[in-house]
Amino acid sequence: MKVFFYLSLFAVALAGCAGKPSMSANQCAVGDWQTVGYRDAVNGKRSTALLIHQDACMEHGVAPDRTAYMSGWEQGAQEYCQPNNGFYIGERGWSHNNICPAELRAGFLTAYQEGQHLYQARLVVSNLEWEIDQKTNRLEAIKSEIISAGAAQLNAELSLEERVQLGARVQRLLDEQARLKQEIPSLEAELAVKSRELDKLSRTVALSPPR
Repeated sequence: MKVFFYLSLFAVALAGCAGKPSMSANQCAVGDWQTVGYRDAVNGKRSTALLIHQDACMEHGVAPDRTAYMSGWEQGAQEYCQPNNGFYIGERGWSHNNICPAELRAGFLTAYQEGQHLYQARLVVSNLEWEIDQKTNRLEAIKSEIISAGAAQLNAELSLEERVQLGARVQRLLDEQARLKQEIPSLEAELAVKSRELDKLSRTVALSPPR
């Protein structure tokens, strides 16, 4: 849970700190480089992030303690590279910087890929639901447009050209309506299949969660 807490903090920090120095003058002065290294690792940053901190702190006349930083970073990497965290990251569709040491890499990547599979399965279902909603809404709109165009054709003041244009518009709407009526059932059938696949995958993960 500690890793997830730090990841959440990191996501918030990214939203508001684009373009700002990685460390403030006060943070540089305090010089808790072990904590800085730990924080970077649990947020999935490579140890080369130290170079960015170095640039920020050199402006304030402070040089980083590389030994302390790497000590904290290695501790943070041990936490970050646990399989449950790999799954957590993959399940949310996030990327990773492959910072894991050799002894933890395989377990982390396997769990990450499992999380990615679940993320992709959910994304497919979500996209299909969205597409069905869009087409269904369009189908309802077409009905209203056809009624409106049909009513407009009753206007005795319309010219022949205007009647022809309205007739062509109604035909285009009817063609679109027919196409959507064919597409929606096909998408619904695909959604049913993908939803079953997602349910099966979710049950499999629930029965054997990454540890």
